[in-house]
Amino acid sequence: MEFTHARPSSGKGLFNRLNAVPASARKLFAVIVREAYHGPIHPKPKGVATPPEILEACGLDVGEFYALLNILKEVSLITVSNDYPFEEIALSSEAVDAELVAEHCRREGIPLEDAFVNGLVGEHQY
Repeated sequence: MEFTHARPSSGKGLFNRLNAVPASARKLFAVIVREAYHGPIHPKPKGVATPPEILEACGLDVGEFYALLNILKEVSLITVSNDYPFEEIALSSEAVDAELVAEHCRREGIPLEDAFVNGLVGEHQY
């Protein structure tokens, strides 16, 4: 499986950042990516997820959710704007390639967890 796009080496940084966090944070990242582009809450800006839709999809308790969210923010995978309860979670500029990976996974029928948690897609050039 191979990914191609205009920035051939930029995806490496995404997977390096993901490898720096625990599997539980990578799982949450996969949920954030899914909800940001295909979540049930509309209207909202493309690429934005909200805590209610993420919490419903991931099953974490609120404390766990915010602890993992902070880990993802610390490694610049996501940004959080607005204050509780109107927070909006978006991919950071450093993680923008996640949308391309997610689209490839959708087309190929690959679970996002395989890409973002298990790193099965990250070893490929895209």
